[in-house]
Amino acid sequence: MMVFLLIFACGNKPSAETDSAAGTPLTDTAEPTMDCSLNWDGWADGFFATYCRSCHSASSANRHGATSDVDFDTREDVIQWADRIRVRVLELETMPLGGGVIETDLEPLDRWLQCVEDRP
Repeated sequence: MMVFLLIFACGNKPSAETDSAAGTPLTDTAEPTMDCSLNWDGWADGFFATYCRSCHSASSANRHGATSDVDFDTREDVIQWADRIRVRVLELETMPLGGGVIETDLEPLDRWLQCVEDRP
């Protein structure tokens, strides 16, 4: 009987492998959460101003062949073209014309695009 009480009492304590708030076991199988801390005003607007708007803006004097309906002036504009931006900048590396995005800006762009695609 004493062994039963000891096992029962120990079984109710949260362990290091248990979420004490939910009382559920933690596992290594959970997918990592995407860091979506980059936002339009704090990062993406500056990225698109630096790399894209010289050609992709309604106010561009010389669009260098960019079609007039592909502008990146607003967050909504960019979200509309997010899949093509991913392909042209991250996969094919054919944009921007005249040279690509610096290496340190590629991962944040990928992350920002993934976040807006997951939660527009």
